[in-house]
Amino acid sequence: MKKLAIVTLCFLALTACGKKGVDIGEKNGTGSTATYRYNMPSGGEIVDTRYGKETFFAYGAVAGRAETPANGLAKTHRFETGQSLHTLQVNIALPRNGMFYEGWVENPKTGEKLSTGHLQSIQGDARHNLSFETEKDLSAFTKVTITLEDDDGNSAQGTVVAEGTLKELKRDK
Repeated sequence: MKKLAIVTLCFLALTACGKKGVDIGEKNGTGSTATYRYNMPSGGEIVDTRYGKETFFAYGAVAGRAETPANGLAKTHRFETGQSLHTLQVNIALPRNGMFYEGWVENPKTGEKLSTGHLQSIQGDARHNLSFETEKDLSAFTKVTITLEDDDGNSAQGTVVAEGTLKELKRDK
């Protein structure tokens, strides 16, 4: 019975979902706050209050590799302003001290890789988030990976612990 309770708690932690905007509160005592915003379809054209009309959208599941249990969702949006927004929400165990998770997107046709930054666990649990904005067109960057990195200043890609593939979704107009 005790094992069932532990498995149930782990399952609930790994399947937790976020809201459209999640207030992440104070960080590092600086008094600053931040919110993760998710572009959610509501029918018709998708218009973001910051970037305008959406021109491209792709999404895909992210899953752990080898001995790293993980699950999540990656999304990439492109807007008429030329901005791309890549978001990643993944449930994965906290990294050991001196380590962190980093997100990456890759163009499988050219092999070009781009770091999307460090994943953050705002609540200090398995829920990790990342939001990456760029003027680069990310529509061809359909491979998503998460690496486990030593916090040593080395910019080379570390060990891949999770991955996924984005697929374009044509929105109804």
